[in-house]
Amino acid sequence: MALIYVPLRLKPELLHELDAIAKKRGKPRAHIMREGLHFFAERNTILSEMEYRRLMADEFIYLALDVIIREKHNGAYQGILDEAAARAKALCA
Repeated sequence: MALIYVPLRLKPELLHELDAIAKKRGKPRAHIMREGLHFFAERNTILSEMEYRRLMADEFIYLALDVIIREKHNGAYQGILDEAAARAKALCA
């Protein structure tokens, strides 16, 4: 795989830390930076998948509660929705 040149400006402190890591591991600074960026990209993907699963679980819970309230407390359903809307509006104000 061909590498693409990407200019990057770093604070001197970070550059010194990268140099120390590179020296300790016996690898070029660029290799350490590529490893770090690769790790960050993978971690970001993992977090996105976790967030997606959490969103799916939340939506399931909301839908399940909606069904239960409609079936068991049909007369109070609209009042509960109105109260939820009022609370959400107050939180966002």
